Order: sequence, then structure tokens, then C-alpha cells
Amino acid sequence: MKKILIAGAGRFGFAAANRLSELGASVTVVDLNEKRLANLNGFVTDTLVMDAIDRDTFLAEVESGEFDAGVVAIGENFSTTLLVSLYMKQGRIPYIVARASNPKQGKILTKIGVGLVVTPEDDMGHRLAEKLILRESEQIDLSPDTSVVRVLTPEGFIGKKLGEIDFSEKGFNFLFVARRYTEQGFVKTAFPDEKDFTIAEGDYLLFAGDTRRIAAFVESAR
Repeated sequence: MKKILIAGAGRFGFAAANRLSELGASVTVVDLNEKRLANLNGFVTDTLVMDAIDRDTFLAEVESGEFDAGVVAIGENFSTTLLVSLYMKQGRIPYIVARASNPKQGKILTKIGVGLVVTPEDDMGHRLAEKLILRESEQIDLSPDTSVVRVLTPEGFIGKKLGEIDFSEKGFNFLFVARRYTEQGFVKTAFPDEKDFTIAEGDYLLFAGDTRRIAAFVESAR
């Protein structure tokens, strides 16, 4: 079982703690705000009323906990985020995630050894933009510019055979069509070489590559 330490029980910290617990991790959350911590009772392994920038107290908890990862989920005060990240490094937490408000903060955090920098506001804005263009879709980001995308077939492709659609757009690859046949989720797949396969309403198309190019290609078929 993974042991995770989260500093900060605001919205970001709460959401991370709740989901990590659902995924089976042992989660300890520290925050000065007792009311915030009270909301996590019953969801996480432990909560501690503590000022994370109190170096000695915080390091004592870090060193005794033998945590696998640490999450710095403190709000807009970047100096606090920076200090707590450094304390986690000093406490030999092997993998640290920290929140940044802009790319400059992200670069600083990366330089001091933070393994993953997240920018929730930017990520949410990107997701919104993708939903507006790709509509009903799911995606896995491989980098800031590339992803694997599953998108509901746009109107312009319904009734067409795979061989009638030009998937040769540079910058991404068409992977396959997925069709759900049963309520239990059995899926029929058709790959690019199945030229005579006819796309139907409700089918999903899967792509991999440049997210912007995928979005433009899908939008052109609406």
C-alpha cells in the first residue's frame, strides 16, 4: 500500500486525498485548519493539525512516516509551496508533487527536485477547450501537445466506410473504431486496414498524436 503525505486540505488537497484513498493508498493530510481536516475524517488514514512551514515539526512527521510520495497542495502562497517542497526533499520523500500557478513557478519547483508540477487552473482551462471542440471524448495526455483521444464519431463520418475517409493528416494517427455491442460493455473494434467497415452513430474513433490537429480534424467533420 502506497503511503502519501499531503500538505494542505483545501479544494486541491481534499480532492487528491479523497481520490487517493479510493484507490487504496494510505493518506495522511496536514493543515492548520481543523475544519478542513474534519471534512476528511473517515476518508483518509490520518489528519494532523500542523503548520507545514514549521520545519522541525514537519520534518519529524515526514521522517517517521516513511512516505512513498508527498503532495504540496497549499494555495497561492508560492514561498510556502517552495519551502514545504524543500522540507519533503530533506525528509527523503522519493517523489514529490507540487502545485504551481504559472510556468515560472513550475521551472523553479522542477529545479529543486519536484517530480511532478501541476497547474490545476491551466489544466481545467485546457479540458474546457477540448470539451468544446471534441465534445463527448476522453483523452490521455502524453505530453503538453500530444495525447490519445477517444471521440464520439462526428456527424460527417456516420455511414461512411473507413476507406472513404482520409486519415492521412500529418501530426496524428487513427488507431481504430470502437463499437459497443452489449450493455455489459463488449466492444467490437475495426482497424484502419478494414476499409469496408461502415462507421455507425454511437461509434468511437481513437486517435493518437497532436491534440490540436486531432481536434481540427474532428471539427471538420461536424
